[in-house]
Amino acid sequence: MTGTEEFLLLSAELTGFGVGQLSATGLADTYRSLVLERAGPNRLDRLRAAVAAGAGRPPAFPDESVRELARAVVHLWYLGTWPGLAPADADRTADGAADERVARSGDGADERVARSADGPFVVSSRAYAEGLVWRTFGARAPGTVPQEHGSWSLPPSVEEPAGGPPGPRRGAATAPAGQR
Repeated sequence: MTGTEEFLLLSAELTGFGVGQLSATGLADTYRSLVLERAGPNRLDRLRAAVAAGAGRPPAFPDESVRELARAVVHLWYLGTWPGLAPADADRTADGAADERVARSGDGADERVARSADGPFVVSSRAYAEGLVWRTFGARAPGTVPQEHGSWSLPPSVEEPAGGPPGPRRGAATAPAGQR
C-alpha cells in the first residue's frame, strides 16, 4: 500500500463512508501509519487485493488474518480504538520465524523487534471524538462538546458533518452475515 489516498479508498469500501467523509476526520494518515505498524505492509496489501477483487461486491477474504484486519480497520474508523491483532501466519518467514521490523534506538543503532500479538487501545481523544459511530446517527461523542444545563431534556440536533451527510454513503456494499 503506497499512500494515504489508497488507504482512504480501501477504508471507504470497508466502512461504507465516502473518501471525503473519512478525510474530513483528519485521521487518515494516523490510521494508515497505525495499521502499517501493527499489521505490516504484506497483510495490508492482501486486504487491499481482496477488496479490489470484489469490485463493489462484498469481498471474499482469502484467509482469517485478512478478515481480521478488515474488521480491525472498520473498528478503528468507527470507534477510534485499535482492537488488536493476532500475528498472521503469512507474516512469518519461510523458516517459520516471526516477521521482524527494524527499530531505531536513541543512539541510531538498529534493533530487531519481533512482531507479536498486540492488544486493544484508544488511539487518541480526537479519534474517539471523530469516530464514525457518532456520524451514523448525527450525534457528537459524549463528553466532547460542552452541554448546557438541561440539555438532556431537548431533542438532539442533527448537524451535517463536513464531507457529506451523516452515515454511510448510499449503495455501499455490505458483507453477508457469514463474512462479518
